[in-house]
Amino acid sequence: MYVQIESNRTEGFSEAKSLVLSETNIENVSEVTSYNGEQPIHIVRGKTGSEEKLAAFINLDNNKVLTTLNTSTMISSDQLREELQDNCSGCSFINIQLAYEENSPAWELTYIDENKRYVLEYVRVTNGEPIQRFAFRQPQT
Repeated sequence: MYVQIESNRTEGFSEAKSLVLSETNIENVSEVTSYNGEQPIHIVRGKTGSEEKLAAFINLDNNKVLTTLNTSTMISSDQLREELQDNCSGCSFINIQLAYEENSPAWELTYIDENKRYVLEYVRVTNGEPIQRFAFRQPQT
C-alpha cells in the first residue's frame, strides 16, 4: 500500500524534471514537488550552470512551463513564517509550500488561527501580497 501511495504522490516528477531540463536554464534539479489547485502543477527547483537558483512551475497536462522565477526574487518561507507568528501570536503554524493560484506562483501557508480554524492562505511569492484565504471551522471535540 505504501508503494502505491508514494507512486501516486510522485507521479509526473520525472516528466516534469525532463521538461525543465530541456525547456529552461535549470541544469541541476534539486527538488520536485506537486501542488493540486485548479490544475495539477509540478514545481521544479534547481540551479543554472552559473549556480543561479530557479523555481519552474509546470503544467504537465499541457506539457508547458508556466513560469520560471529566480528564487532570490521570492520572499523566503522563513520570513513568511516569522511574519505569521508576529502578526498572530495565537496561531499555530503547520506548513508553508510553493503553490500556483490565480495564474501566479504563490506560497501556501497552512495554520490554525486564533479562532481554532484550519486556514489555507495564499500570497504572492515575490511580495507577500494576499491572493486568497480559506478558513475552515474544525469539529468541536
